[in-house]
Amino acid sequence: MITSRAVAVLAFGLAVSGGATAEPWIGPGDVRVRHDIQMLSDTGLLSGPSLSWPIGWSHVAREIERIDAAKLAPGQQAAVERLRAMAQREMKAGDIGVSAELAGAVEPTQLRTFEDTPREEGEATLSADWLGSRFAWKLSGTIVADPDDDQSFRPDGSYVATSLGNWMLSAGYLDRWWGPGWEGSLILSNNARPLPAIAFDRNEPTPFDVPVLRWLGPWRLSTYMGQYESDRDYENPLMWGLRMEFRPHPTLQIGVSRTAQWCGDDRPCGLDTFWDLLVGNDNRDENLSVDEEPGNQLGGFDVRWSWPGGRVPLALYAQGIGEDEAGVMPSKYLGLFGAEAWGDVAGGSWRAHVEYADTACDFLNDPPEFGCAYTNSIYTSGYRYRGRVQGHPMDADGESLGVGLLFIERVGHRWDLLARNVKVNRAGVAPGHSLADGPTDVQYVSLTHERAYAWGNITLSLGYSDADSTATTVLEDGIRGFVSWRHALR
Repeated sequence: MITSRAVAVLAFGLAVSGGATAEPWIGPGDVRVRHDIQMLSDTGLLSGPSLSWPIGWSHVAREIERIDAAKLAPGQQAAVERLRAMAQREMKAGDIGVSAELAGAVEPTQLRTFEDTPREEGEATLSADWLGSRFAWKLSGTIVADPDDDQSFRPDGSYVATSLGNWMLSAGYLDRWWGPGWEGSLILSNNARPLPAIAFDRNEPTPFDVPVLRWLGPWRLSTYMGQYESDRDYENPLMWGLRMEFRPHPTLQIGVSRTAQWCGDDRPCGLDTFWDLLVGNDNRDENLSVDEEPGNQLGGFDVRWSWPGGRVPLALYAQGIGEDEAGVMPSKYLGLFGAEAWGDVAGGSWRAHVEYADTACDFLNDPPEFGCAYTNSIYTSGYRYRGRVQGHPMDADGESLGVGLLFIERVGHRWDLLARNVKVNRAGVAPGHSLADGPTDVQYVSLTHERAYAWGNITLSLGYSDADSTATTVLEDGIRGFVSWRHALR
């Protein structure tokens, strides 16, 4: 059984072990960094896959250093300069870095996106990190006011890691975002707080040496085993996740993802159970009883195709995640589709997106299957951690259409406009829904501005939401917003 204590013990073990070269991560949440990396990736200046986070800094830093920024457009030059400055700071070995963050919010949004926004009305975070030749660590502690999950202290963002050749072994509390969406991921997003987990990640996304597989191009792999909280139907179940990404062509990226809830008090936890889960032998039949069924799985794929050579660069992306299995393949799909365009303007760069998602099973059918997604007949607490769904923030049986416009000035100041229309729990039958126990329609618009000063980064967001519902819901009408301050103390 993996426990928070087990994660701490492994963390100590990694701290005293040897390795190759450790590295820090670029985690999900920073919209500006993601935009910069994606823009350079689509131009062909960065070779690795970029559809899942966190991403290791070392590969990005090496490729950034080789870029001749003088030959680029002004917006791309600025992106290279920003990433170089961040890489130099993050990859500086031997010194302990300390940073602080304060955030306050009025009605914190329950429909989170890729952006790292406050979860509670008040948050204060202090972090320290260190990078060495043998390992890397980060200790982060957050105190929150009036927490929804009764956890006023949170170690989210903390980890200890060591390199084993081209692989990184880590233990900690890291957010993960798997997929190309900007407003959500159907299988794993930063909507819920991160589980304590032990993880194994590939550092350098170099292609296979085997000729028959070389066509897959640069590839990454990430797998982890995490543990849920005890206040559930079965206490302390485990979550296993596996993701692989390939880039067979500079304009094409493909990701394959799989997650599974299993084990827990009074549930089978042996290696034979995990093997059944791994090979897909997890649907009860005459040879497999409910007491032997391994767990609850989600799996599927995502793809992003870009066309950077047009007058206006364009990318299309999609994600399909199956809630069930049939014939050893995912079935009962949830779906997400989007399009992006980007370019240079006024010495800065911009990005626009439109994104649609549907979290009802067999979403292409009319009607789809309601009351199916993010739930399970065994793990009735659902695909949720501490009250929030781990997949798309609108939870099961939702439908979302959003439009976003991002502008980043050359000096790094950010403007971000987002408008969304979200239908939540459309049929009112989704068990244990985290947002509303009945049909709810939400229209939401927000404007966010981030500005850098010598004494820290200030982010200010102001929005308005209109929630139409007769159900019990945590989605409120009216003005909402937040302000945050972040600063590297040393």
